[in-house]
Amino acid sequence: AQVVEAERGNWDYALTLPDRGDEIDKTTIKGSQFQKPYLEFSGACEGCGETPHVKLMTQLFGERLVIANATGCSSIWGASNPSFPYTVNAKGEGPAWANSLFEDNAEFGLGMRRAFQQRRDYLTSQVEDALQDKAVMMSDKLRRLLQQFLVMRKENQHDLLLPRGRSIYHQMMERLEPLLHEEMPGHAKLERLYDLRDIFGRISFWMVGGDGWAYDIGYGGLDHVIASEEHVNILVLDTEMYSNTGGQASKATPAGAMAK
Repeated sequence: AQVVEAERGNWDYALTLPDRGDEIDKTTIKGSQFQKPYLEFSGACEGCGETPHVKLMTQLFGERLVIANATGCSSIWGASNPSFPYTVNAKGEGPAWANSLFEDNAEFGLGMRRAFQQRRDYLTSQVEDALQDKAVMMSDKLRRLLQQFLVMRKENQHDLLLPRGRSIYHQMMERLEPLLHEEMPGHAKLERLYDLRDIFGRISFWMVGGDGWAYDIGYGGLDHVIASEEHVNILVLDTEMYSNTGGQASKATPAGAMAK
């Protein structure tokens, strides 16, 4: 308690320091380390090799990151009640995290991705409806942005990175939100678009787990997801053994090695 009180002033001051990450290209090795990490105080074991990789993932994609986390070490230090190491930025943006089992995390993550895709298809239909309805009055600026969104969706464009590694869909969402908020009163169709504003941006989906999940218990599901060619990302935290349950060998353990 004495240490906390002694350092409280330093902590409060640190929170007031500006975030300069947007001024630096996050797609470079050096630039990535100037980005805000959305992983703090994980409580993992000292010297853990998993947390630096997840921390880097949050620095690159944190404000639009969705994680399906397989049971294992990363789900323990990632969500041990009552603490939670993932955080948000000044806008309230940050990773969305959920945990599933060894045997079905890949399918769980695939379902999250396809649910988002369904919501995005619905959003596209609502944007088309609003643009075609002559009774819906909107500014030229809002109309151009909505038309740009439709063009990108119909051409099935994957996310494009702007200078300094910014997502073009995320930037579009940031420009649309205040315009929709300003112009929606009295227009039910614009109000509906405002309610769906979070999915104008493109989510970065990640399935995260250890080698016990990826090489052993969840391998079949992971193989299915990879074969589906769905737009997801996979991060395997390969410790070459079952770390969380006591060091048993996995299929990632080198032949002849003793795991303990």
